[in-house]
Amino acid sequence: MNLFEQTTGVLEWPRLLEALAGHARSTMGAARCRALELAASLHESRQRQQETTEMGRIQASGEVLPALAFPDIRDPLARAKKGAVLEVHELRDCAMVLELLEENGRFVGRHQHDAPSLAAAVQPLQSVGGLRPVKTALDAAIHPDGSVKESATPELRRLTHQAQGLKQQIRRQLDQILQSRRYEDILQEQYFAQREGRYVIPVKADMRGRVPGIVHDVSASGATVFIEPRELVELNNSIKVADLEIEREVRRILRELSALVAAQSEVMLAGLDALAVLDGIWARASFGHQLKAHPVGLNDEGRVRLLQARYLLFVLS
Repeated sequence: MNLFEQTTGVLEWPRLLEALAGHARSTMGAARCRALELAASLHESRQRQQETTEMGRIQASGEVLPALAFPDIRDPLARAKKGAVLEVHELRDCAMVLELLEENGRFVGRHQHDAPSLAAAVQPLQSVGGLRPVKTALDAAIHPDGSVKESATPELRRLTHQAQGLKQQIRRQLDQILQSRRYEDILQEQYFAQREGRYVIPVKADMRGRVPGIVHDVSASGATVFIEPRELVELNNSIKVADLEIEREVRRILRELSALVAAQSEVMLAGLDALAVLDGIWARASFGHQLKAHPVGLNDEGRVRLLQARYLLFVLS
């Protein structure tokens, strides 16, 4: 065991880092906290200390800081770069990260003079202006809940309205069937259902021969047979075609958006890493505030003077 391992063992360094990670607001920020190593030089120690001090001053000023809870989109970015089509929820996560890159970029820009070390540590956040067209395209096409907007393209709007019209038409026909005396003794109950995207009615099993059409399902008890009446087959076919056309257009939209993300994946990755760095600095400053800690005077001459020093794990417990 070398001196470094002995030192971190005595300090119970992993436990301290776990406590530090509890102050991070993102999974990537928490991971950076857990992976933090002791500084290798006086310069690095002073740099970290200055970053933490500057963030602590900003926190103490009462300024409302931007959100730092963000999804880890490294895997989607890597797949997009290889030509994959991202799922809609992954593109929504990309849009969320782009929003945070903008907000935190503005925050860092406001403090580049009074917090120069902090600004330097997350410099990529000041180089995200070129990502605005990607964010605009994602916001125009995707709802915050992770669904594609009907208004994403004129073609999608047209197809959606067409499908809605067909579904209204078939529901009117179904209502007529359910209220018809012809079906009064045949139906198990007065409702309609869907099986594999096709509209069906619940028919008593012993009456199924009286309803010309296609059997799609049988209830668990066997008492009910779900039949697509012959008069609905053509309309159900039209609805199926309309839904497939919508799926095709949505896939085309996702492919286009994925290509936009792929083209800016390197800039987005750098920004994402900078967000994690910023979150780690935030965690250090918050942890220091919790402990009522003060920055120490650092030297490389071996001089150590401890005044009212406390062991952190005792303080935390």
